[in-house]
Amino acid sequence: MPGDLLRFRRLMQSCSSSAVMEAFKQDAPAARTEGCALLHPSSSIGYSRSAHQELIVQLGSVNVMTQVPSSGFVSTTRAGWIVYWVTFGLMAASAVCFLGITLLKPQRHRKHGYCTALIVSVAGFAYYAMASQGGSTYIHQIHGDNQRQIYWARYVDWVFTTPLLLLDLLLMAACPVGTALWIIGADIFMIVLGLAGGVNTHKFKWGYFAMSCFCEVAINIGLLFVAMRSAMARGGGVAKVYAGLAAYLSILWWGYPIVWGLAEGSNLISSDAEVAAYAGLDIAAKVFFGWIVMATYPIISQQQEREAKEGKGVPSLLEASIDAPLSITHHLNSAPSPMATRNLPTVGMV
Repeated sequence: MPGDLLRFRRLMQSCSSSAVMEAFKQDAPAARTEGCALLHPSSSIGYSRSAHQELIVQLGSVNVMTQVPSSGFVSTTRAGWIVYWVTFGLMAASAVCFLGITLLKPQRHRKHGYCTALIVSVAGFAYYAMASQGGSTYIHQIHGDNQRQIYWARYVDWVFTTPLLLLDLLLMAACPVGTALWIIGADIFMIVLGLAGGVNTHKFKWGYFAMSCFCEVAINIGLLFVAMRSAMARGGGVAKVYAGLAAYLSILWWGYPIVWGLAEGSNLISSDAEVAAYAGLDIAAKVFFGWIVMATYPIISQQQEREAKEGKGVPSLLEASIDAPLSITHHLNSAPSPMATRNLPTVGMV
């Protein structure tokens, strides 16, 4: 083995990040190539995870990826970790605010608040996991012939939070339960297919991507046409709120496949750029969306009161047929539930 490579291996084993930094700056290109392979977590060289992350951050100034594009890896650096922590803070603060606002409302008007608070709470947990340098793995990329850090934690976040976002909307529309089920089902398929494509190491990842986009088209049709008819039939101010939020979310969500295509798909942008893009979309889709829902509470509450007096809605999802409207509010003047006569608990939408 050439002397510069042997020295580099010894430096790696010593876990001295400053020394390895100098090796990358001063040694021959062969040492840099060897170093990229050794820095990958799957390398047999023994070094700690903290040392590995420190090296990634420091080596960013050497532009290792440019020097050896065929042997490196694309990983998050200090800038990306900062974005993660800031986003976690926004999610956590919003969760506390949303829950506080919700608890100040009467029990029968809390369902949107609970849903919105749960969305940012789950997202906050996911961002804490990613900010603390967890929830990721390295996947070989067919474009660029390198290893890219893929965050599976964000897909776990999305598989919970995106159905909740849709539920928040569909409760406003008071659409049939069956409509809500297929829209949310398409959403779950969309997220799972995106994850399958992200971790795929072959060109077949684009097949997963295409199927995921097809599911998003189905969601758009459900929100903008099928559920929209239910919202317009409900009428009032809530119908206008639903129309605006459905259009906003439908357009915004197309930003995710664009980022996926540039990052997990074609490996064209850096990991930090990917982190910033996804964080911006999540803030817009969860934090900003949530504050709009909180701001429209008076409109939603007033319409719920009016509909309750008119006897609209169903007392429990357990008693609703597949064609019944997703619960708008409780019946205030309705007969006792048949389930109550059997001493079984009912689940009210509150």
